[in-house]
Amino acid sequence: RLRAVLRAFKAAGLTLKPSKCRFAYGELKFLGHVVSAQGVSPDPAKTSAVAEFPKPSDKKAVRRFLGLCAYYRRFVRDFAQISSPLTHLTKDDVQFQWGEEQEQAFDELKRRLQSPPILGHFDQSAETEIHTDASNTGLGAVLVQRQEGAERVIAYASRALSKAEQNYSTTDKECLAVVWAITKFRPYLYGIPFRVVTDHHALCWLSNLKDPSGRLARWSLRLQEFDVTIVHKSGRKHNDADCLSRAPVESPPDSSDDDDDARFLGAVTDADMGALQRDDPELRAVIDYLEGQGSSVPRVLARDLPSFVLQRGVLFKKNFGASNPAWLLVVPASLREDIFQACHDDPTAGHLGYSRTLARIRDKYYWPRLPKTVHLYTRSCHECQRRKRPPTKPAGLLQPISAPTTPFQQVGMDLLGPFPTSAQGNRWIIVATDYLTRYAETKALPSGTAVEVAKFFVESILLRHGAPEVLITDRGSSFLAQLTQEVLRLSHTSHRRTTAYHPQTNGLTERLNKTIADMISMYVDVEHKTWDEVLPYVTFAYNTAAQETTGFTPFELVHGRKVTTMLDAMLPHEPVEDGCDDAHAVSQRAEEARQLARLRIHDQQRVDARRYNLRRRDVHFQPGDRVWVWTPIRRRGLSEKLLKRYFGPYKIIRRLGDLNYEVLPDGTRPSARRQPRPEVVHVVRLKPYYER
Repeated sequence: RLRAVLRAFKAAGLTLKPSKCRFAYGELKFLGHVVSAQGVSPDPAKTSAVAEFPKPSDKKAVRRFLGLCAYYRRFVRDFAQISSPLTHLTKDDVQFQWGEEQEQAFDELKRRLQSPPILGHFDQSAETEIHTDASNTGLGAVLVQRQEGAERVIAYASRALSKAEQNYSTTDKECLAVVWAITKFRPYLYGIPFRVVTDHHALCWLSNLKDPSGRLARWSLRLQEFDVTIVHKSGRKHNDADCLSRAPVESPPDSSDDDDDARFLGAVTDADMGALQRDDPELRAVIDYLEGQGSSVPRVLARDLPSFVLQRGVLFKKNFGASNPAWLLVVPASLREDIFQACHDDPTAGHLGYSRTLARIRDKYYWPRLPKTVHLYTRSCHECQRRKRPPTKPAGLLQPISAPTTPFQQVGMDLLGPFPTSAQGNRWIIVATDYLTRYAETKALPSGTAVEVAKFFVESILLRHGAPEVLITDRGSSFLAQLTQEVLRLSHTSHRRTTAYHPQTNGLTERLNKTIADMISMYVDVEHKTWDEVLPYVTFAYNTAAQETTGFTPFELVHGRKVTTMLDAMLPHEPVEDGCDDAHAVSQRAEEARQLARLRIHDQQRVDARRYNLRRRDVHFQPGDRVWVWTPIRRRGLSEKLLKRYFGPYKIIRRLGDLNYEVLPDGTRPSARRQPRPEVVHVVRLKPYYER
């Protein structure tokens, strides 16, 4: 058997790590389950958490308990039916009130998960059946096989019907149960013959329809890829799936398990539509008025009253704004969610924005306050919020870092690379720049470790220019390492870190990186092996070039004199003076130059901020606000252009000035054992979270 398993892995091209393999075990624990020769069952160590779960005191606790139980719902027959008193409590429009029904459901789920059945292993060669059934509220299915002469349950499944699906005829509901169950268990069923057992005799002809149309045609096509036989079994002998179908659930089914046709209104007849319209209080008032049975109409509809008409018992509204005037169906509140799904969420609608979604709906449908409801729906769309950037100016005004008063009082530092390994074994460049004089210190490094960073700080900054008051870096591991932090502590240097994914905070150093790289590229050899030999020369060139902002060279502002180059020695360009200035005069001129440079930096920062802020918004959040956080990710094998950009929701924990905030994932419990560390996020990465 082991040889057969290893051959299967080899044929599939899979690689196994011996340290993670277990051989000759009677049973194994895997992802919260115990797998043995007898079958699959929940891990008792995991289900003990259910047994020890305290009685919920609010809706959040109920949701946590149901989420914990739902992981093992495949082992609990009638799971949804048992849990229905608890799921009812979690609805937004239901007040939390713990009663006898909830207590019984709570205890029963605990009991069931303490002694769950052992579900069988699926055997492709065994006789396979799916038992399906549909009720007025849900669908149920049981995957069973006949193994060693006995019927063995492989898995249970159930889900609720959407509002549109509840309007289906009995035959359509039973047919939907068959199609949904086969789709649900497709990984087991594809490529093998199997039977579907149903208590609805009319379904036996589904796969033999001569001329199917509409929904039945689409369902019939779905079954063409399967080797399926549909057989009838009376309801009295069909209790397993029947019980599951009567299990109400709180939320709509996942799109992967749901039938696409549930989002369309083709199943709603004129009589059904008229009845649904009369169930809507606002629309009923209009219908009563048109039938002469009422005189008062809601103010929101009174203005359009002359444009309403009843046809075949269904309320329509004249669309006078269209190029070809047409009648619009007046949609009751109970069906608007289905309209939104079809006109916004569905692939044929494309998750487009407010204007296009509104235009698509207005072309055929009408209901009161339509623009407002479309705005609220599109704004609160979870998928749109995760992907799309706000259609307004980016958040966050520019707040320049004030220029220091003395050289190397405030220093920015960064690592540039990796580069191709040079002849001397170097791969990185560490760069430091002074925020007043713009003077740069650089060094080629074999690695970007904390040891190299700390050594550079001591030798090139501390021993050459003195200890800076402030060091600004990104959040690289070398700068956050304990060794680096200890060196900074001993030198009494305050360490300021940029926020993640926002290097503009250390913009001066980032700009220097680009300049250094551009200069090196002009002199490096074709194999890019001599870049570290060129580095000292281009750094000298940078330090002796006049800065556009200050009007001085960094060398002059640091050393108090102009640099003398080899060209100056060969071609003297200044007359020889009889005397020379005293040290005080030289020092005074250097200090005046630095103060002038500081004023010029300040003036340029004001100009830059004014220009930058024209394209920005001043946005503020408050503690407790829920937000999305923009986080660029890359996943091997996936297109970066198609990945979601925003993650969350997160909750604002603390405001750190005008631009930075501390956030935590929403729902984090203060008493959690492994409390996550708050993340500091720049406001440009945040956008409001809108809940539906």
